This record gives sequence, C-alpha cells and structure tokens, in this order.
Amino acid sequence: MKGMKDSRMMKDSIDSISMGGGLGVLIGKTMNILRKHGLGVDIINYPRDERRSVDIVANGRLIIKVSQDAYEISREEIEDLKLSSRILNSAVLIVSKSYFNEDLEPGIVMDRSDISVMDPETLDLYLSDEKVAIYYKKGQFFVKIRGEILHRKRVERNLSMGELAEILGISRKAVYEYEKGGMDPSIEVAQKLVEIFGEDIVSKVDVYELTERYVFSYVERMLRAQAKEDPLLRRISEIGMEAVRLKRTAPDILGIAKGYKAALVIKDNLKTTEDFTEKVANTLKICLRLGCKVYTVISSYSDASIVKKEFDDKVKIVERDKLEEIIREDNVRKGESHSDE
Repeated sequence: MKGMKDSRMMKDSIDSISMGGGLGVLIGKTMNILRKHGLGVDIINYPRDERRSVDIVANGRLIIKVSQDAYEISREEIEDLKLSSRILNSAVLIVSKSYFNEDLEPGIVMDRSDISVMDPETLDLYLSDEKVAIYYKKGQFFVKIRGEILHRKRVERNLSMGELAEILGISRKAVYEYEKGGMDPSIEVAQKLVEIFGEDIVSKVDVYELTERYVFSYVERMLRAQAKEDPLLRRISEIGMEAVRLKRTAPDILGIAKGYKAALVIKDNLKTTEDFTEKVANTLKICLRLGCKVYTVISSYSDASIVKKEFDDKVKIVERDKLEEIIREDNVRKGESHSDE
C-alpha cells in the first residue's frame, strides 16, 4: 500500500514536470543538479495550475523557487519564500535562466527582493565547492571574503586598520566589518585586497548566511504584522509559538517554538477532498525534508477518516477547537525530550 502511494506521488511529480513545458525542463534540470551532489529532493506540486511559491525542497535546509525569469515571480510568492525560510530555518534560493529578460551570468549570485538568484550552472558550481564569490545586493556587486584570513594577513604586514583603510580609500569601520564578517567589499575594493594579500582571502558565497542576513530581519516585521491581522495566528502566538500564514504553497500555517516546527493544513468548506489530501501530501514532503510536524485541522469525523486512510500516522489530526491545546502539549513534550538529551 505504501509503495503504491509513493509510486503515485512520484508519477504526479513527473507529470507536473512534463506539463510545465520550458519551466518543467528547468525544474527537472535543477532536480538533477541537486541529486548529482547527493541531496535528497522533492517537488512540491501544490497548488496545481496556479502560481506557487515553493517548487523544490532539499535535504540540507534548502527551499527553492524555479522560474524562467526571476522578475516574473509575484510578491505573494516572494513573501511565502521569506516566511517559510525563517520559520523552517532554511536557506531560500531562486533558480532562473534570466532576470529582466537578460541571461544570468554563470558564477554570479544575483538578488530578487533579498533572495539569492542563480542560474543552473551557478548552482552546480556552488554545490561543487567552487568559489562562487561574487553576489549582488542593494544595487551593488560584492565579493565574499574570509575575514579571519584578511585579519591575519593584515597583522602579518604590520598594517593597522586605519592604514589599510587609507590604502583602500574606505573607512576604518569598513575594514573592521570585513574582518569580523559583518559585510563584504565591493568588487573594486576586493580587487585591491587581492593585489595586496593574495587570492586566498576570497571565499565562497553562503546562501544560508545571505538568507539570515537579508531575509530573516524582514520576517521579524511580518510576524508582528500578521499576528495583529489574523485571529488564529494571534491565538497561536499567545501559546509561545511564532507563526505565519502562507498563500501560495501547501501548508496554510507554519510555526516554531524553541526549535519545534509545525505545519498546519486547515480543512475548510471551500476545499474538495482531493484538494485537501493533495495539500496534506505536499506539506508532508516539505516537512520530511525540512523537519517539521504536520497537523491537519479538521471540523468533522469524515475529514478525520479521510486523513487517517490516506496518511496513516504520518500526520496529526486535530479538531479545530483543540488546536492550541494540542500544539502547546506537543511543544512541551518536545522541549522535555531536548532537555533529556
């Protein structure tokens, strides 16, 4: 029975790729690159035939949106990607062939609304541990450097921060930030640094670091705004869980408290049984890769029977009026198990 379900899910994924035309080819190419480098991956097929924010999830805490042109991704999709990355503590990445109808240059990480953008060739280089060092943020190109090596080499040359700053034509504070990893130099400044200290000061872009630095601060603001506007999120926040509502992917709500991550799929009267089970199946794929517990929030016995039949014990069935109580109890148990460890 389990094998039949897995086969059906795999067939659905393949069908989704083939139906997607050029985009489907790009998704397939991205999947092959990830697998080539030993990452377990899943395609997220929900919602079908509509814009969706998450196309691929991969082991190693990676959420990927695939688009022919990065500029075509909607604001709702971008927002979902940012919120998901923060709650699931994962890097977020857009894989695209072009941006504003211009082909992306291999070896350079671009930016769409603070989310890193790569073409497939750059993704392959990045996962191969090649030095993909140049990235674009806030209207400027930067080069990732090793702050600790820069510090060591500066000291070996008996240069003070002020002296190096004068040579580079920048502030002393900028040199300090380079060395402690708070910021990276522009291409022009990086070229001067390489001429002085050698190429081993150049490092590799880290999409996890870029996500934390540029995306997570945005999400902190969104958490507060959503909780004010959404009664359910407000109730969940009152039990100590940070929670966000998503619009263009499978989970309706994602939440986190003390490392315990939860994904909620809510059955409402607008969803058919098929649509609901598809949402749950795709949410389960996200959680199996990125480490969260799936809760199905139902209002009737028939809904519970459907979930039980389709997913066995892989998801937790919760009555709507008992949601906060169940999450609170599970969160406490998870916290106790971490304490025992």
